[in-house]
Amino acid sequence: MIRQKAIKETCVAGRTIECIIKLPNGNHKGKRSRMRTPSSEEIKKYNDIVAERNLRRLVNHNFGYGDGHFTLTYEEAPSPERAQRDLENFLKRLRRKMEQLGKILKYIAVTEYENTRIHHHTILNTNDTAMIMDAWGKGHVWSSLLDRSGDYSKLANYLIKETQKTFRKEGHYRKRRFSASRNLIKPEVKREVISARDIYDDPTPTKGYQVDKDSIHRYEHPVTGFTHLEYREIALDKPKYTKWRRGRPVRPEAPYKFTEIMQISIYEDAVFAVGEE
Repeated sequence: MIRQKAIKETCVAGRTIECIIKLPNGNHKGKRSRMRTPSSEEIKKYNDIVAERNLRRLVNHNFGYGDGHFTLTYEEAPSPERAQRDLENFLKRLRRKMEQLGKILKYIAVTEYENTRIHHHTILNTNDTAMIMDAWGKGHVWSSLLDRSGDYSKLANYLIKETQKTFRKEGHYRKRRFSASRNLIKPEVKREVISARDIYDDPTPTKGYQVDKDSIHRYEHPVTGFTHLEYREIALDKPKYTKWRRGRPVRPEAPYKFTEIMQISIYEDAVFAVGEE
């Protein structure tokens, strides 16, 4: 009897464990829809999922309780080009201030250009609002601290939504969803072979963790048509794992790009823009 196999990708990111179970490519009898060319809207939606997943993991792995989410606003709205220079100069000033305190700056930054007046969202490894206001100096600074949960999926979802219109806009000079400091660590992803039945069963949590019911997501991949299962586990107390020691590490999944021959527009989703300063 031949048992159907699936691939499980597991990522330890801070206090969370993220799992993706999917059927491998090749000849098999897994349930799937008919192979077809996906629409541009389907590709946009799937690439949004990939971008949010990678941003969420990056935040969960590098930031935690006591760090902050700071929104930098303007008294007078600048041009997009000027706003980008303002953000770069702010980060340089803040880096110098933190170095004087014997600390190294870590950040993730997202700029919203369209829905309201231009503003910047930053996730920083500090909660010193006075220092940030002094380094910014262009308008008001709104602040909120990261909680103890270690799961900042709602924040990542919000930030990705902030970029959806801007970075896909034709002719816009900024084609990345977010920028991040070079010193952030990309969490390791482990791949292993498991039974395909696990795709359709309720997820079982790792000891010391609980499954976030709201994170359970089954969907059909827009290209392969195969069912995927994604879910997230959160540590109940002190995280048991910092990384996986067994299994083959894999790189983060890249977004799909299509040529004009397929009559689908090209979108360059930035999944890990680490090093963009």
